[in-house]
Amino acid sequence: MGRSCDEASRSSYLTTPVGCSSLFLYFFVFVSSSSSCLPFASCLLHLINWHVGLKLSRARPLHHRCYFRLLTSLIVLSQSPWFYPSNFFTKKPVEEPLPESSPPNPEPQTPPPPSLQPPKTESTDDDVEYWSWPPSPRFHCSSPIQSTTTPKDDICAPFPTHLLSNIQVTLKIGASEPSERLTAQLTSVSKCIPNLLVASDMDSIVDSRTAFDVLADLPPSLQDNNADFDAYHAQKEPLKSGDFNRKGGWRLDKYKFLPMVEYAHASNPSAEWYVFLESDTFIIWDNLFQLLDRFDPRVPLYFGSPSPGRTPPGLPKTWFAYGGAGFVVSAAAVKKLLDRETGAYGELVKPGINAQYERDLRGECCGDSMLGWALWEHGVTLSGLFPMFNPHPLRGIPFAERFWCQPAISMHKTRWRRWGRFGNGRCGGMRVPQRPILYADIAAHIGLGTFEPRKDWDNADWDGWQEPDDSPAHKSVDGCASECRKHGGCFQYTFRRDRCTFVRSFRLGQRKDPEGEEDWSEEEKVFHAGWDNVKIKQWMSEHTCEEARWVKPSTKRIF
Repeated sequence: MGRSCDEASRSSYLTTPVGCSSLFLYFFVFVSSSSSCLPFASCLLHLINWHVGLKLSRARPLHHRCYFRLLTSLIVLSQSPWFYPSNFFTKKPVEEPLPESSPPNPEPQTPPPPSLQPPKTESTDDDVEYWSWPPSPRFHCSSPIQSTTTPKDDICAPFPTHLLSNIQVTLKIGASEPSERLTAQLTSVSKCIPNLLVASDMDSIVDSRTAFDVLADLPPSLQDNNADFDAYHAQKEPLKSGDFNRKGGWRLDKYKFLPMVEYAHASNPSAEWYVFLESDTFIIWDNLFQLLDRFDPRVPLYFGSPSPGRTPPGLPKTWFAYGGAGFVVSAAAVKKLLDRETGAYGELVKPGINAQYERDLRGECCGDSMLGWALWEHGVTLSGLFPMFNPHPLRGIPFAERFWCQPAISMHKTRWRRWGRFGNGRCGGMRVPQRPILYADIAAHIGLGTFEPRKDWDNADWDGWQEPDDSPAHKSVDGCASECRKHGGCFQYTFRRDRCTFVRSFRLGQRKDPEGEEDWSEEEKVFHAGWDNVKIKQWMSEHTCEEARWVKPSTKRIF
């Protein structure tokens, strides 16, 4: 129990010598010992009265400066919450917690630049999120649709070559590749890229472009006693160059990826983005430029169509970008991959990237998977952008929800001549000006919904299924077509002999020569394909694209 003010006063008077210097000690003794005093100001009055009485009863009066100091102390204390009993003797109320939606002391948020504002997202059937970015075309098109007779020399007129100071494009080829395929690539939109690099397994001139042998500087230990390099050495000997075949070139291909990245960086170290493609990769450049506009090259980024890679012990599976669909690596990612550790004096203590993965390369199947693994080990994971980066060829795109309102950036095994007025990858064939080329535009361009049945054609080698054996669909071509029209999920079909295959998406397909068992008749070996144009047109009319759906990175959404 605390003492009363009178008791505290008398106790201090009887036991403590009084002086000017001790007055303040008494004052704080009263404060600490008078917790039961209410109000606190009354204790101060007791203290003053006690000193006044003391002054009258002693021979030495209290100096006036002591009173002045006491008065000053009272004034200072009056500005403190301790001076007031409501603050000093009462419990401070507990603050009510703020609702979860209103975090305490929220820090101010600086809005991102307009071009990086997080757009709305939506989920499709397979829970795919996307960005709805406003269009920002970089090509300079005078008309949304160009004539198919546009001179070839004019295909570069709308190409934004000024962007290429920050974007380094590298074309990977092989000396064993068919010359017509290389010519098709180098005389298409690739001719509009003045700083195009050509990475090969042999120094050569291809359609006025200089191809650089990126294997020449590989460590000798990687080439020695390595059967994969037999073809490489043979092609350098004039008498044996004819023995160099495509199989040998394919075995060499995996060794090009890491030195190709080194070559691109050494040729243009100030580039912000490094784009890699192959001789049969088709790029819609305007869509690619619009994509790169939305990302920061100072962040380690690696874009492409995801393929499963290695599985580290105790960790999830890794992913790499499928090389045939093309891929993009940011400057920051290239730096992480190629930077070499140095010692105290600046000496290099870590080998180059090719020497680091010499042992891995010997046992790896493919170069794109090796590059993906090397990037992963250097802290760069794949941002999977399928289906925008697309391993399908043009003829094999299975048009449906997944391939419809998404911008198309690349395709594999697709050549320039198949595109007609899509020409330069932006201006030709556009149904809606000032919008990225979507898969819906491609479907309309190739004429889906208007095809007649075709003989020696197969459009069911992907995304198809067969009805039970007793279905009338398997009895004839006409029965196959009729049952497809009756089935709500069948958009097209292929029939051969007594087997009908329905397809749940719609696609162009490809020519298919007759094949079958020796005892089959010639007619039984023939492939017959058809499309339910009514269903296809209805689906297309019900799925108009109000906006482009730029898919967010994912490795769950794969080819």
